Amino acid sequence: MLLRQDGTAERRAAAATVVGLFENWECAVAGIELCPGDLLAIFSDGVTEATPDDEAEYGEARLIEELRANRGRPAEEIVTAVLSAVQRFSAGVQSDDLTLMIARARA
Repeated sequence: MLLRQDGTAERRAAAATVVGLFENWECAVAGIELCPGDLLAIFSDGVTEATPDDEAEYGEARLIEELRANRGRPAEEIVTAVLSAVQRFSAGVQSDDLTLMIARARA
């Protein structure tokens, strides 16, 4: 997920399988241009698929909302804020890994 400085969110489709799972594998390679202030969020499906029950998922819309709300904070604090929001949403029930990496483009 790419959150541009102006708040526009761009979804990037997964281009490969789990990193490190296979010794030899092929994947698509693509490039994107990051501008100063853009946030790059790389996350596992455990973040967006977190759920307190069998119906509602945290979803990408909530993830984008949380990223926008915390965009001015340091990357480490954004990770903490997003993962805390996911855990609150799912009422502390964790059925999958919660992996999130945040990178901010600088000038």
